[in-house]
Amino acid sequence: DCGISMEELTPRMFSFNNPFGACPTCMGLGSQKRVDPDRIIPDKTKSILGGAIQASGWNSIRSDGISRMYFEALGKQYGFQLTTPFQDLSPEAQEVILHGTRGEKLKLTYHRADGQGTFSQAFEGILHNVERRFTETQSDASRKELEEGMSECPCPTCGGKRLRRESL
Repeated sequence: DCGISMEELTPRMFSFNNPFGACPTCMGLGSQKRVDPDRIIPDKTKSILGGAIQASGWNSIRSDGISRMYFEALGKQYGFQLTTPFQDLSPEAQEVILHGTRGEKLKLTYHRADGQGTFSQAFEGILHNVERRFTETQSDASRKELEEGMSECPCPTCGGKRLRRESL
């Protein structure tokens, strides 16, 4: 006997009529959409310039946009070429592309019609960037586009059991 009566425990248990016992992470669904590295980079034989990265907002590397500036700065700092197949990049380079610089700032260079310049910025990593944008967007179209790089995974908190730890 743990000192808790069935009457006290019952309101905490999960049911579709009383969601109090549902896992707070997945809200009782048992799974979550998570960014899937294999969907972000489905063909590791391709280079960054060759289209290896299929994440929304990061797949237009050929332009002079912010994604190009980040990848050029990452290449300089971590010693790789944008023409090297992703699978041939060092484990450190692959890690930083996917998971970011963990606060370490990169020197980004921009070129515009009115001049050029540099600024320093940390890189959050493609996986975190896609997940953050998926969570923050109010646009159904953007959410759908970002979902293309995600897979349904068991909830990390309840392991797919859908219940709060206390209910389990």
